[in-house]
Formats: sequence, structure tokens, C-alpha cells
Amino acid sequence: MHKYFPLVIVMGMCAAGCSPAEDSPQNTVTNSSLVATSATAARSDALVQYSLIAALAAGDYADGFPLREVLDGGDFGIGTFDRLAGEMIVLDGRMYQALADGTVRQADLDSRTPFAAVTFFNEDGRFEKVVATTLEDLDQQLDRTLPRRNSPYALRLEGTFRALTLRSVPAQSPPFQPLVKIVQDQSTWRKQNVRGVMLGFRCPAWVGTLNVAGYHWHFLSDDHQTGGHVLDCEIDSGLLTYDECSALLIEIPQTKQFDNFDADAIKKQDINTIERQRQPAGE
Repeated sequence: MHKYFPLVIVMGMCAAGCSPAEDSPQNTVTNSSLVATSATAARSDALVQYSLIAALAAGDYADGFPLREVLDGGDFGIGTFDRLAGEMIVLDGRMYQALADGTVRQADLDSRTPFAAVTFFNEDGRFEKVVATTLEDLDQQLDRTLPRRNSPYALRLEGTFRALTLRSVPAQSPPFQPLVKIVQDQSTWRKQNVRGVMLGFRCPAWVGTLNVAGYHWHFLSDDHQTGGHVLDCEIDSGLLTYDECSALLIEIPQTKQFDNFDADAIKKQDINTIERQRQPAGE
């Protein structure tokens, strides 16, 4: 049985209860309650991450965290599956698997994931009538309009997409190659005039190689027939809602594979190459 230990990075600190009165049992109980309440609130509004994107990039693809545990951590998010068998989409509490042949199915919750990021999505704000000519255009618009530069955001964009370029990868077999090599043979496909949801996260630069710094998008069509990792898009009209995460919680795998991975071998440019092999969606 695998064991996991969480690392919590709390971004908003509670000022209450910083100076307890001396010799006051009642006050001690009150402060303990405040700590417990603060921890619960942080978890409910946290970006909950299972493993590190650097470990995934280094080839730690096997086994991982139970999918049911991931759904306990949030009702919205993205990730992958055991042995990289497709792209994970968690939307409205349901988990979908976009396979390398372009099909989508509901995930088998008895399986596992080597990497996922989820949160309980609670809208903090919205932008209406979003139009973008490329994915880079969308990212730049959001950089100009999201309230904070150094907070993680969960992003949900519902709309009509004139064009989409999507990707997924097939399940891998050992000995595993680094992800930067695997995506060179990824399956990509283009869709036109489709309605659906683009969902993902924007993480600030300080996350380094813990997660993808910048934007990481997946897609699921309204009919649940098309999905995958988004490489590019052209948006006719969309509604974007966002949820600002107040904490980052990392569940650390205590496995031999994770313990043996070399964090120094993975650079930010490797992750950028893996996640942002962007192509014109309309071609």
C-alpha cells in the first residue's frame, strides 16, 4: 500500500489568534478551533496537487494516487492516468478520460493517476463575451485582466470554438522515456465549430517545476465525445469564470519511483516544451 504525505503552502494567513492570553484554557480551545477552521478553509479553497509535474516529466508514470482520492480533493481539474493513458478532465465532479484515438470515456475510478491537479470550483469572478484568435491571445488577455499575478487560478471557459487543436498520448510501457520525448509522437487532431468547455489552471511563476507555470488547458465538448490537452484554439464567443485558489496543497507520493527521480534533471524549458507545443488551430 502506498502512503502519501501532504505539503501545504497557505497563501492567505489568518491574523486572528496570534497572541493568546496567558493561563486561559478557554482561549487555548478557541485558538485551536481557529487553526482547525483555517486549515479546513484552506483545503476547501486549495489547488490540490497529486505529485509534481517535474516527476511526471522525468518518467514517473506508473501507479500513483487512487482516482477516488483525487475526486475527494476537488470537483474540477486536469491530469493524466496510470502509464499516461490519456488526458484527465474533471468537470462538475465527474472524471473523463480523453484517449489517444480522440475518443472520450468516463474514467474507471478503480484506476490511478501519477499526476493530477484539482479544486472545488467556486466562482470568484467572470468575463463575458470572450473572443480569442489563438490560445496565446487568450492567455495574454487573461494576464491583463485576472486580479492577482501571484495567485493560482482555476479557469472555466464555456463557449463556441471555431477551431481547436487537441492532443493526447497512448499508454506507455517500461522502460519509460522522459515525457519530452514521448510528446514528440503524440496524437493530435483538429476540430472545428464545436461547443464545449476549456478548463485548466494558471499557476504563477514561483511554482517553478512543481506544476506548469502559466496556463495549462484541457477541453471537453458538450456531447462528451471530444476532449484532450489544448494546443491551440480560436474562440468565437465564450463565458470565462474563475476561482482564485488561496492555498496550494501537494500530496507527495512515498514510492520508490518518486524517491529516485532527479529533480535537477528537469528544467522549466522541458515543461514548457511538453505543455505548450502550440500549433495554429485552424490549419
